[in-house]
Amino acid sequence: MKRIMLYNHGGCENRGCEAIIRSTSALFGGRARISLASDQPQLDRKAGLGDVDRIISSEIAPYSLRRFINSIGFRLGIPREQEVARKHGTVIDLGRASDVCLSVGGDTYCYNHQEHLQVINGRLRRAGKPLVLWGCSVDPERLEGVTLEDLRAYDLIVARESITEAAMREKGLPVMRWCDPAFTLKSEELPLPPGWIEGKTVGLNVSPLILAKAKDAEKALDAFAALVRHILDSTDCAVALVPHVVWTHDSDLDALRAIKARFENEPRVFLLPGTLNAMQVKGYIKRLCALVTGRTHASIAAYSTCVPTLVIGYSVKARGIARDLFGDEAGHLIPVQELRSGQELIDAFDALIARGQEESEYLRKRIPAYTAGREEIISAILALAK
Repeated sequence: MKRIMLYNHGGCENRGCEAIIRSTSALFGGRARISLASDQPQLDRKAGLGDVDRIISSEIAPYSLRRFINSIGFRLGIPREQEVARKHGTVIDLGRASDVCLSVGGDTYCYNHQEHLQVINGRLRRAGKPLVLWGCSVDPERLEGVTLEDLRAYDLIVARESITEAAMREKGLPVMRWCDPAFTLKSEELPLPPGWIEGKTVGLNVSPLILAKAKDAEKALDAFAALVRHILDSTDCAVALVPHVVWTHDSDLDALRAIKARFENEPRVFLLPGTLNAMQVKGYIKRLCALVTGRTHASIAAYSTCVPTLVIGYSVKARGIARDLFGDEAGHLIPVQELRSGQELIDAFDALIARGQEESEYLRKRIPAYTAGREEIISAILALAK
């Protein structure tokens, strides 16, 4: 049985990261032993990742010998590459003992250069280990310099949408395309909470990240609050506030609690718990009549369960997924950088509700074809094992 390491995982407090780990490990279906290098190993163990055989920390322990040697070496001026390699020695050691290494942080190359990942990849490459960048999105303009250099270290890149795929092909990178693995995540249906109206509950996800990308964070938050007021005044629907990331440094609960505070005495507006796992969140999302979301993986939970969805996006992954599903992101996605008023959001929501039944039917027909091809992808990864 092949040994596969999943690394570059931020932890299950990001339900999108969790969804990728759960769905990816399930896709190998007993054909491989799965090990996970995590930034939050203790929390991930508590989450109960059933198809993962082993979980380790992405960094050496704070009071370990390696950490002590690193501290001394830093003072003596050892090369930076050695310092980073020793800090992430647990990942490098596990990767060297594995047959294939999958970098599962699909958004990694959307942001600033990740020095630690380049060092890890370099060490594993020199050890002769096949590297796969799994379910990724990358802004085309970032495909240059050190980012392009690091991407060339991978034996296979699996892009989750066509914008990234086309840009990578142009650069001569070894890329295939398949949907984000979270589309295949199973859902778990818990009892409906007080305030939920069956068939008439709209989901709303707002994140600090999406507010930070807006031209004016306060005005953006006002726009979401105006949407909630519109739903309460013009429909008999309830509004479920849906947290999808609860990292302490980037928690949806902060933004959603700020919205709930504006409707403190309104029982039709309620906040789902931040303790739900990715399958449980998906179980609630699939029973919504519509979803408005800033987190792309919340939209993936909705698309894959045929729930009409409006994404307030900022990234290439949101644009690419909407384009691949519907042929055009127009009407399905509002770039948060262009969100200027509550009325704009209200108009887009009303249009979503108007076409809701049609969109649900479309997704029921589209999703099976969109998620097909998993065996080809898994076989290509397993074929890399030496």
